Amino acid sequence: MARINNGILGGIQGNAGPVEGYVRYGVAYVRGKKRKRTTPPTPREKIQRKRMEVVNNFTNSMTDYIRIGFEEAAEGRPITPNNAAKSYQLLHALHGEYPNISINYATARLTQGILELPLNPEATAEGNGVRFNWTYNTALNWSNRGARVMVLVYAEETGKSFYQFIGARITEETDFLEMPTEVKGLQLHAYMSFVADDRRSISNSIYLGNLII
Repeated sequence: MARINNGILGGIQGNAGPVEGYVRYGVAYVRGKKRKRTTPPTPREKIQRKRMEVVNNFTNSMTDYIRIGFEEAAEGRPITPNNAAKSYQLLHALHGEYPNISINYATARLTQGILELPLNPEATAEGNGVRFNWTYNTALNWSNRGARVMVLVYAEETGKSFYQFIGARITEETDFLEMPTEVKGLQLHAYMSFVADDRRSISNSIYLGNLII
């Protein structure tokens, strides 16, 4: 049985015979009911499934980070920030041939926006964590001077991400992310972004290379 939420002219939600209705981003849709598949996946489907699996494993470790990072990119579109982030990785951040498909960390993007970036960004291992440095560009707009750094470190072997959303201000030119002992000796990939104080604008992320603590 399906429910008509807004009267006879409204969209249905639920099952009605061979069709089912659902609402996505405020828009009502109707589709045929899913049927159990009896044929094996085609080679092309296997490739697409593998690509999606690789992207999911990467982005699912940093869900909150990319939710902030792609909020601006998803605004006004019928997709979530998470969907926008995964779409970008599928198009730009994969390399290799099936079944050896993997993330290209240098081309992955964890945030997307138009906020201006500082100069000379870098990440280095320091003690029990990662030191992030950059040079504040005095030519930046006054509105950007309150922006704060967002940093993320991804552990390749474990598939875990470690990050902070509200770091040092862009004018401070440095920040430090303490890491757990479990990542010692592992390959780590570092990223940096900057977000405005009001969270309404953000920069593209910068890949800062891999390092080992």
